[in-house]
Amino acid sequence: MRYGYFIILLVILTLALFFCSRRFSPQKSYCLTGAFLADNPTRNTVIDFKKAYGKKPFIVMVFSGWGDLPAEKTIQDVYGEGCVLMVTWEPWDPSTREAVDYDAILAGGYDDYIVSFARRMASAGIPVFIRFAHEMNGNWYPWCGPRIGREKYIALYRYVKDKFDEAKVTNAQWIFSVNWEDVPNKDNYFMSYYPGDGYVDFIGIDGYNWGNTRSWSRWRSFQEIFGPRLGEIEKASLKPVIITEFGSTSQGGDKSLWIREALLYIGRHSIIRAFVLFNVDKETDWSFPPDTLYGQELRSQLESNRYRDSRL
Repeated sequence: MRYGYFIILLVILTLALFFCSRRFSPQKSYCLTGAFLADNPTRNTVIDFKKAYGKKPFIVMVFSGWGDLPAEKTIQDVYGEGCVLMVTWEPWDPSTREAVDYDAILAGGYDDYIVSFARRMASAGIPVFIRFAHEMNGNWYPWCGPRIGREKYIALYRYVKDKFDEAKVTNAQWIFSVNWEDVPNKDNYFMSYYPGDGYVDFIGIDGYNWGNTRSWSRWRSFQEIFGPRLGEIEKASLKPVIITEFGSTSQGGDKSLWIREALLYIGRHSIIRAFVLFNVDKETDWSFPPDTLYGQELRSQLESNRYRDSRL
């Protein structure tokens, strides 16, 4: 009889482990594809990416300024194509680049807006990534550490996430997203802004190869950009990593070789669970047009079974 109870208990535990593993969390055996494609991506944007590169971007990133909500049509289109959103939520007015009153946020002055944002994210019904106040270890955003200080940044991040929790939004996964280097120097160390394990599901890293497009830049490989930071994260945290923004110019080196080495490097590091390719022309030619050699190289690398465009 006791043996029978043991068998039943073993079955229950096995089923529990199985269903827990089905929760949306990229597994070590593969890496999820992702891209930033447009300010307002549509179904056609996703479909065109798949036609060009053989796989869709499972993660589709959008940017949202303070006071804005991700468009319902964007949510419908992205999730309708079997993808998920990564919302880079920036606490500023993007048109003027002016800061929000962060003290007012912490005093509850924007609670209605935060809850509205949370409910809009909950409407997706399935997981959504929230990338709030990214690159705080730089000095270019009004919410960055050198401008508002470590304590206020952490308080701001925690306050916003706590409002999601109070609203019982359970499908949001939070990314603590940092720049690949601390600017202006190591005194601005990225982990000094870490809000705590209870507030973070993933650590994100942003980095670009600017080539020779700027007076201060030079050609850098993916490994040179991301390798040191990835090593620091592995020592400092047990959280999985998402490459939340990456890309390369074509000016100053071989862009085909760059993307090949980048994806081979990602594929060798199981801690990296997903990536988001910046596939638009903005400050320079970050995109990978499918009729170019580097666009064809991107497609070739994505053929690997290591890269998935589905959570299944």
